[in-house]
Amino acid sequence: MKKNKSLNFIGNGACFNTDFGNTSAYYIDNKTHSLLLIDCGETVFERMMKHQLLERIKNIDILITHMHTDHIGSLPSLLFFCEYAKGVIPTVIYPEKSTMNQYLSLVGNEPQAYKLISPDECEKYRIQSVKQEHSKFINAYGYVLELGGRRIYYSGDTKTISKPILEAFRKGEFDDFYQDVSRYDTPAHMNIETLSKLFNKAERHKITCMHFDDEITRRKAECLGFDISRVNEYINLER
Repeated sequence: MKKNKSLNFIGNGACFNTDFGNTSAYYIDNKTHSLLLIDCGETVFERMMKHQLLERIKNIDILITHMHTDHIGSLPSLLFFCEYAKGVIPTVIYPEKSTMNQYLSLVGNEPQAYKLISPDECEKYRIQSVKQEHSKFINAYGYVLELGGRRIYYSGDTKTISKPILEAFRKGEFDDFYQDVSRYDTPAHMNIETLSKLFNKAERHKITCMHFDDEITRRKAECLGFDISRVNEYINLER
């Protein structure tokens, strides 16, 4: 039986895995018609439109893990859509506000069309940023979030899991734990074999893997006993 998850997924692929789509997760609060979107890569806006994910949404918050295009590539299009088609001012959440502001200015998003805050400034959700090991050229962040009474760890892209996060997991402090994986040994992502050594067989079903290189990576994660993110379970807005 599949356990209840805090997040749904629009895509769960790595950068070059166009079949699975860019990894992006979301949470909807049906009482307030609010959407929290985590990352908005190149394929994300198109998929959101295809599945009418924004149809009844009145409030939009977008949490970004880092500035690689498979995590931010269609954010400008989403902001333009919110401005011109929905008449909504979304909130973009990112620890480095000046970097994000510069990027959005370069692609033509006008500053009055969105609100930009850091995770510490977010009042709607409790969000704690976690500095990750991913790239030598840009910073990357994971997040500890509290959504709908559940505490979540969302890794973003990272090669490692920090000691405090591992300790919190083993103390039972997370209801959901989302981790990017790769079958390759790279300096940018968590190797699936390394992940299997960090968690014993009894723990692995509590870890939801995402950001798959390909079908082989997804199947390997399942064979090792990990849960996997799924993109075909779009949320029922009437739930």
